[in-house]
Amino acid sequence: MEEPEMQLKGKKDKFTESVYVLANEPSVALYRLQEHVRRSLPELAQHKADMQRWEEQSQGAIYTVEYACR
Repeated sequence: MEEPEMQLKGKKDKFTESVYVLANEPSVALYRLQEHVRRSLPELAQHKADMQRWEEQSQGAIYTVEYACR
């Protein structure tokens, strides 16, 4: 390779490495995790509330069936 091509390749490699390091920076990872939690949490909280309600209803039905079988 000629000298200008070598310099260009070196600059390109350094730029690529810098972008890679920046993209994998721990603070960026924490930001992405925070985004995910903010998007997912309301839906998960709703599912939890639904499951608790269904558990209460099923426990009531089980109690009724057990009482009727006595």
